[in-house]
Amino acid sequence: LGGCKLRLFGIKKFQPAKFLSTFRERKIRVLDLDINYIETLGNSKDAHPILILPGGFGSIQMDIKPILPALDTEKFKWIGWDSVGHGKSRPPNRPYLPTGYGCSYEFDVKYATELMKKLEIDYYTILAWSGGGVTGMMMANLHPERISSLVTWGTFGFLGQETNQLFKRFRKIGSNGIPDSRRIELIEIYGEKLLQEMWHDAMTEMIAMCESNVYREGGSFEDVIKNIQCPTLIIHGTKDTFFPVSYAHHLNSTLANSRLHIVKNGTHNLHLRQTHEFVNCIQNFVESCLQQDQLAKRKIRSIM
Repeated sequence: LGGCKLRLFGIKKFQPAKFLSTFRERKIRVLDLDINYIETLGNSKDAHPILILPGGFGSIQMDIKPILPALDTEKFKWIGWDSVGHGKSRPPNRPYLPTGYGCSYEFDVKYATELMKKLEIDYYTILAWSGGGVTGMMMANLHPERISSLVTWGTFGFLGQETNQLFKRFRKIGSNGIPDSRRIELIEIYGEKLLQEMWHDAMTEMIAMCESNVYREGGSFEDVIKNIQCPTLIIHGTKDTFFPVSYAHHLNSTLANSRLHIVKNGTHNLHLRQTHEFVNCIQNFVESCLQQDQLAKRKIRSIM
C-alpha cells in the first residue's frame, strides 16, 4: 500500500455488517426531473448520512445494491442515486456536454444537492466514484457547510494526454469493448442501440474534457479542488485502466486535508471486487471525521 497504511485508519479484520435495516428505492421529483434513488431505512437515530454518487454508466442496480450487505447501517444511513440519464433516472437520456456546463457531471451537481434537500438531510458525507468524483468535489467546494467529509475512488483532478488517447481508442472500439459481464447488465438497462449511442457520446464528452481549459493539467478544475475544506479520503486501485494511480497522488497533493489509500490490484470498479477493504476503509475514515467534529464542538462549547 502506498501513501496510506490500513493501520492509519484503525481498520480491523472485516466483519460482515449486520444488515438490520431495509432499503427503499423510488423516484422523487427533483427540480424539473424525476430522479431514482435508494435509501436505507430503520437506521439508528444518530446514523450519519452518506450519499453515494456512481460514475459514468454507474447505477443503483449495478454498483450500489451489490455492496449494501457489507454496509454498516447502525452508524450510517446510506443514500444513493441514479444520476440524470443513468439507470432509472430516465427520461431524459444522459445530457452529454450540456449547454452551459463543462460536462454532464457538472450538470448533476444541482440535482444531487437538491435531492438531499428534498430528503431533509442537511449535513452528510459524499462517496463519489469516477466521473461522479467531479460532482462530489464540486458539491464539497460549493456547499462546505453541508459536507462533513468526502471520499472519492477511481477519479481525477485533471486529464492528461495519455487519458485523451485512451478515450479516443475506446470511442473507436465502441461499447463492444466493455467487459462482457458488465456489458450484459448495461444492455439490460439501456438496450444495445442506446448503449452504443451513450458510449460514443460519453467518450466524446471525456475527450472534450481532456482538451478543455477546465480539466486539462493545470486547468481551472484544480482551483476547485484546492478550495475544498472538508477531510477527504482518496481511494485508488493500482490496476485502474481508466485513470492511472498517479492521478490519485496528484489529488492527494492538491487537496490539503486529504489521505490516500491505494488498493493493491484494485481495478476501476474495486468497490465490487475488493468490497471488504473498500467498505472498511470508508467507514473507519468517516467515523474518525465524525469523532473529530465532536471534539471540535466540545472545545467551542468549553470556550463559550
